[in-house]
Order: sequence, then structure tokens, then C-alpha cells
Amino acid sequence: MKHPILLALGAGLLVLLAAFAAPLWHMVRGSAAPAAAQAQGLPWQVQAGADGTLQVFGLTLGRDTLAEARARIGDGLQVALVARLGEVGALEALADPFAAGFVSGRLVLAFDVPPQTLRRWREHAPRSQPMDEGLRRFELLAADRDEISRSALAGLSFVPAVRLTEADVRQRFGAPAAEVGLGAGAKVLLYPAIGLAATVGQASRGVLEYVAPRDFETRLRAPLAAAKPVLAAASAPASD
Repeated sequence: MKHPILLALGAGLLVLLAAFAAPLWHMVRGSAAPAAAQAQGLPWQVQAGADGTLQVFGLTLGRDTLAEARARIGDGLQVALVARLGEVGALEALADPFAAGFVSGRLVLAFDVPPQTLRRWREHAPRSQPMDEGLRRFELLAADRDEISRSALAGLSFVPAVRLTEADVRQRFGAPAAEVGLGAGAKVLLYPAIGLAATVGQASRGVLEYVAPRDFETRLRAPLAAAKPVLAAASAPASD
């Protein structure tokens, strides 16, 4: 049985960690600036290439493959085909937890795979498991591993462990090129030059979505524009 003093020390440590978790996101000002500047792989350390690619978290969107992502993140990367019934689905990989410098969170990787290939992988799946919102996670065959490893990395979604505010996004990335309201106080801040869409709101932790800048219009802005009428209809008051 653990000594009461050890239990008290452990509880105190958890309180201190919780107290310092939020300030870590804001570390760039004052005496903390030099330490923050030395950290690597932070969510706001992005670099757009002349070829339309984007470097973030040590990965290059629009050029790297799943094999290269696994080499960077490690064998803990969970890969699966995710789909709803009647849909082709998408190849995704999950890293949870993921350390982005001193900012921790959950990272989801999306890949560019032809629909016919996804359909073939899904038909070969030995089993699947239910997920939230009607999704299913299809297990991939080991025989397809080499082909899957060559899949091109198309996008990343990072959900910080602490709540991401609009002030945080503006401080790190500057003023957005455009904003899209989602209702209920949520909005998306758009940064096409660096392939970023940042969703913030009072009721969620926020999410940072990255794509290669050359793919920004098709992979981020167009789906967002298509979803707006649906969001507007869902938020409209019911008629008597």
C-alpha cells in the first residue's frame, strides 16, 4: 500500500501539470520566448514550398507517403480505412497522443487514394468495427501493406489537448485571409497561403486542418462552401 505522503505528492503533481498545460500553448512572450523558439515541430511552424507543398510536424504534405509518415511518427500510428455504409471511404491514420513540440493532442492523417483502390481494400477487409456517427473502421489486409505504404499524404488534422481560441490562432498565424461562420459561435479562419483552416468555438477544443497550399481550394474551401447551406438549414428556427 502506498504511503499517504506519496499519494499526496502524486496528486499535487497532477494539479501542477493541469495548471501548466494551458500556458504551454501561449509560450512565446517574455522570458519564455527563447525556450519556445528552440522547440521544433510546433503547430505554427509551417513552411510552404515553391512547389505548392507544405512542411509541418516534420512531414511534407503533397509529397510524403504513409511509409515516411510512419518513420517520422513511429509504429504506434494506427492505419485503417474509414467509411460509412454505402460510401467508398478514406484511408486515415491516427496518432493519439501526438507531441507537437511542447503542445500535445491528437493527429489524424489523410491520404490521397483512388476510389477504385479504396473499394478494393474495403472488399478485402476481413472485419470492421463501428465508430461514432455511423462510421465503420475496416481492417486492412497485410497483403496490401506495400501498396498502402505508398499512399500520398494529403492532409493533417490536429486537435490540441487544451482549448484552441481565436486569439491563439491569430497570435500564431496572423490575420486570416477569410472567415466562415458555422453558427453557435463557431467559425473557420482560412489561411490559403499556408494551406490552413482553423476551426474555433466556445463549445469545442478547436482543430487545425492542414493541406498543401496547391490543394487548399479543392480540399478545404470547396467542401466548406458545400457544407454551408446544410449548416444554415440545420441552424434555422423551426416554422410553426
